[in-house]
Amino acid sequence: MLASVGAAQIAALFDSQGEALAISITIHLTALGIVAIVWSLGVRRSQSSLAAIGLERPTRFSRAAFLTVAVLAVNLAVAAVYSVVAERLGPEILVPEAVDPDILFSGPAIVLSLESLVLVTPLSEEIFFRGFVFAGLLPRFGPRWAIAGSALVFCAFHLSVGLIIPIFVTGVLLAWLYWRTGSLWPSVAAHAAQNAFAVAAALFWG
Repeated sequence: MLASVGAAQIAALFDSQGEALAISITIHLTALGIVAIVWSLGVRRSQSSLAAIGLERPTRFSRAAFLTVAVLAVNLAVAAVYSVVAERLGPEILVPEAVDPDILFSGPAIVLSLESLVLVTPLSEEIFFRGFVFAGLLPRFGPRWAIAGSALVFCAFHLSVGLIIPIFVTGVLLAWLYWRTGSLWPSVAAHAAQNAFAVAAALFWG
């Protein structure tokens, strides 16, 4: 909340692309907060290495690459089907909102939006929701309930009625991918690719 307020105040100083600037600042401040929380409550407190939150290479790269592509394909398919069904049958509040082109920088500065949405966001969110929340729930509740629990926390973080089902599915798939590969990087890659598709859709069809 404080990050959003601060970002909005800074963006108010700019007449052009203020919303894109606010989003970019908010994303980076949120990422710094996530890293601080995970470091202080997870890595530092347990005196473990970054490998404890999954930041290590998968042991079987080809298998991890295949599962990453499969998870991405399923995720995009579910999102597309849900969007069509929601538009035709559901109330308008359940229709997922596309990425607003106004939150993206224009011209060469689009690189800054890609850095925020396709690199920083996936990495920080995977560190927190899969590397920290899911990994913390796993020893106590087992994979099935840890996957579901971390996906619910992931939903709560996004606070959009129209995205509840797609975000929950995404949370389930990314947690499952982390569990199956033993590495956070496949989840980061799948998350980044999904965000890249969303940004591309906003740029070319928004």
